[in-house]
Amino acid sequence: MELMGQQSKLLLQRIWSFGCSLKLAIALASAATILIMGGSLVMHFNPAIFAGMEQEIMSKWLPRAWSQTPRLVFWVPLSGLLVLLFGINTLCCLIDWLFKIKTRWRKTGEYLIHTGFILLVIAYLWGNISGFRSGPHRIFPGDRIAIPKMPGYALQLDEFTPRLEPSGRPLDMINRVSLWKNEEPVAKALVRINHPLIFDGLVILPASFGQELQGFRFHMPDRGFVDLSPGSRLSISPDTTLEVRKLLPDARQNSQGRVMQTGNLLNNPAMQLSLSGSGGQLWQGWYFLHNPLPGALREAGVFLRPVGPINKTFSLLTINRDPGDKLALTGSLCISIGVIFAFFSFYRKRVQGDRPEV
Repeated sequence: MELMGQQSKLLLQRIWSFGCSLKLAIALASAATILIMGGSLVMHFNPAIFAGMEQEIMSKWLPRAWSQTPRLVFWVPLSGLLVLLFGINTLCCLIDWLFKIKTRWRKTGEYLIHTGFILLVIAYLWGNISGFRSGPHRIFPGDRIAIPKMPGYALQLDEFTPRLEPSGRPLDMINRVSLWKNEEPVAKALVRINHPLIFDGLVILPASFGQELQGFRFHMPDRGFVDLSPGSRLSISPDTTLEVRKLLPDARQNSQGRVMQTGNLLNNPAMQLSLSGSGGQLWQGWYFLHNPLPGALREAGVFLRPVGPINKTFSLLTINRDPGDKLALTGSLCISIGVIFAFFSFYRKRVQGDRPEV
């Protein structure tokens, strides 16, 4: 029994030594590097498969991509496994160093780097299990939207100002936003390109912006310019009112007379108008702005000449959550401090002949 106990202890020591060995670390790091380099080439030649990789957390993207083309994405989980094993190897080295810290304290810098790497691996796993990526969300100034998967949280866009070059190319997207929790404001920030709002694991960044048709400006001979949008009411005479029911940016009318929207870009706009008097509705129909005004409106004394569209600018914001962000920051600080320590202790260790055991 004593012999078996010694053999078991010797086996555990060998396993531990293998888990702490520098050879294993080099093998795992090299294999992961080679796989990732090859995978980057696969990504370059297969953009349709990997286009959404950065827009979702790995636990959401990988199963869908695997179901489509496993032979093109197999390197992703394999690389992740190698990095995880490398992290375990690093953890074993760290634990082994802690037991021998009295004689190996001069390696504090290297093991701070070890600690930082372990924290980064844990933070990445945590973020891909419990985090999320959503958007881009289209939001107009003054609007407030609920944040997905975070009950009680909402994002409000207080003000949006895009900065453009004379050619029209965007230079920056300035968003004044407020973060609300349970109907109480908890954070305000100026969100710009590369300047996110970070709060409680949330990261809010601008992705793009656009414009949506809100109405049309018309000219009336007796009134000048008038702006009409869905819900607008225009008094034509003391007992006659024109109301705008709907506005479609691109529409067509089929053979049965039904008007349908065919696109979201401004092309063939149409307004559904209603003319009512003291006795009720006098007329209702569609007015295609590229065509002459309907006869019923002209007979009622309505004279509208389209001048141009009225657009409302919206911002596209991405809302991501990474619960491991503080852990990742701690890991980064450990690595930075460890590099400084290792740099200044290098020559002292070289003089004393301190070399790693491979």
